[in-house]
Amino acid sequence: MLQSYLIRSRIVSVILIPQSILFNQVNTLTYKARIQRLYNDGSDLKQQTVEINSTEHIRRCSLHKNDDIWTLYKTVHPNVKTLGDALNEGYINSKDGPCVGSIQTSNGIDSLQWLSYSEVAEKSRYIGSYLWAKTKLIPIQSKVAILSSNRSEYLFAEQACYQYGFVVVSLYTSYDFATILSVLQRTQAEVLIVDNLQRIRTFQDDLFKNSQIKEILVMDDANHDETSTIRSFSTIFQTMKHTDLCERPTIDPDSIATFILTSGTTGEPKIAMISHENLLATAKGHILRLGKANIKAPLTDRHCSFLPMAHVYERFILLEALLAGTQLVFCPEPEKLPYYLSIVKPTQASVVPRVLNKVYDAIMTEANKSTIKKFLIQQALRERPWFLSYFVFRKVKKLFGNDLKVMITGAAPITPDVMHFFRIALDMPIMEGYGQTESAGAGTSTHPTDTSYGTIGSPVPVTDIKLVDVPDTNYRSDNNQGEICVRGPSIFKGYYGDEAKTREVLDKDGWLHTGDVGEWTSNGALRVIDRAKHIFKLSQGHYIAPERLEDVYIRSRWISQIFIDGMPSEATLVAIVIPDEDYVRKNYQSVVAGKTFADLCKDEKLKEIILSDIKRLAKVYKVKFYETLSNIYLHSELFSQNNELLTVTLKTRRAKARTRFEPIIKSLYQTESATKNKFS
Repeated sequence: MLQSYLIRSRIVSVILIPQSILFNQVNTLTYKARIQRLYNDGSDLKQQTVEINSTEHIRRCSLHKNDDIWTLYKTVHPNVKTLGDALNEGYINSKDGPCVGSIQTSNGIDSLQWLSYSEVAEKSRYIGSYLWAKTKLIPIQSKVAILSSNRSEYLFAEQACYQYGFVVVSLYTSYDFATILSVLQRTQAEVLIVDNLQRIRTFQDDLFKNSQIKEILVMDDANHDETSTIRSFSTIFQTMKHTDLCERPTIDPDSIATFILTSGTTGEPKIAMISHENLLATAKGHILRLGKANIKAPLTDRHCSFLPMAHVYERFILLEALLAGTQLVFCPEPEKLPYYLSIVKPTQASVVPRVLNKVYDAIMTEANKSTIKKFLIQQALRERPWFLSYFVFRKVKKLFGNDLKVMITGAAPITPDVMHFFRIALDMPIMEGYGQTESAGAGTSTHPTDTSYGTIGSPVPVTDIKLVDVPDTNYRSDNNQGEICVRGPSIFKGYYGDEAKTREVLDKDGWLHTGDVGEWTSNGALRVIDRAKHIFKLSQGHYIAPERLEDVYIRSRWISQIFIDGMPSEATLVAIVIPDEDYVRKNYQSVVAGKTFADLCKDEKLKEIILSDIKRLAKVYKVKFYETLSNIYLHSELFSQNNELLTVTLKTRRAKARTRFEPIIKSLYQTESATKNKFS
């Protein structure tokens, strides 16, 4: 999704940092002082959580130890009862200000053209009224699937469904046609909304054979023959009159608002049923936390949306924005993000670590070219003197639009060195959040004033969290370790059409068993160790959390992707490594012109170089001796959704990878002569 857009000449021209320079917590007092002065939420950072139940070891954020998490969030935007109320709330709070912007070019000059909150609400009502009165959809019952990149019309369609009670089925644009057809069939969606017909051209006939699909709506104004089953948004807006607008039906807040598909790391994606109340609880709870830290308008005035709108993370971020009356601009393609940021100049940003990693890695790649730059960056990160960072990192700020005030990162762990770099470079609070689709994105987040690294903070104001024992491991709740379980008003209603899977993750007391293993730190913050289902044991009895180690070893510039595995009969770990082809071709001296990448991956000397760098990182990050890799195999093909080794959220499908590479993994444990990269 986001691999390619950041390797650009614009980025490498930014003032640079060498990879050898790691973060230095000791000398960040000046940054800490500024952040704590401006964004103090009253939290005791030495005791971020309190135990409210000593038997089950249930913990809650210390700021809300005496609050009722089931009702507190309802005091925020109290008139908003369903997701369909969000636009009206934004209309009030913005005084009908700009809602959705688009970039227009005139005489070579780019500028933003805006639709007001009332204009967006009207467009949504036209679409919703059309679906109800013309297409004859039934509120609370009918499903509408949306397959589109991020754009304003996506918001119109989504809000139309929320206002009139139709269930939104979110489809990722990366899905292949078989997955799309399967989801449409499983959910019994009656309407499919697409951004353009090209999106479905290859399987359009199959869609028409699907008798449940009543209509296909197209966002684009491109010319196409409209039939009884295909209609464009523009036609709806042109033919519908104001008198055709229908009054909104009464919607139960506990009714299902949307089906969101899980990432599918352990199998086929499951369909999570998320209610209006679930998403509102998450958004309002997050607003509560940010509000206590004075993170609100004007800091949150403008947002550039580029993470997939089908993902729960971007969904609740956009909901928060609408409630506050924020200005929104949608970036349709990750490759265009640098251009969009330069025009939109967002004040807030929601990102994933992959975005920051790409910027950071691109910067570090160029860092070794100048001793002076290395020295300046080192001093700036140490704040010696404190004002040096303002000059050294001014181009980094410009890269993000030069007006960014606050950032939250989530969906995956971020390494300490990357977090420290951007905190100092951007000079603003950067928080890390944790949640799941099944919790509507709610879970924990770090406090803005907590400038430490490696934790995911405390429970947000709508969640309680406990850790439970993980069978067949040493993770025990009495030792403040175990599987992370979450309870609160944001927890989903179950998996659509799959009661058995629902019972696996949602117990009778309402606890969501996340499958993630965590531990409480000495200051009461939560740290994620790994996925429970991914932990395995080596022959000497040591338990291995592979994803945590992959986060360490992926820091090698030689590596693009890595899959760590082991066998219960063996005492060491091995890995499948996909080298970074560009970096290898630029930095490996034995590269011969015309040599294929597959041939390079068979080069034993290259393998030795990469394995040596992995062992270097093991020492730097102080991993245990049994967590150091004993052997690797260089694979030339990137893991992707096309080869079924990555999910739509770019997580490794570990079960499929283990099956795919089983013969190679076994060979890596054999004698040295048998561990050559002989597999093509």
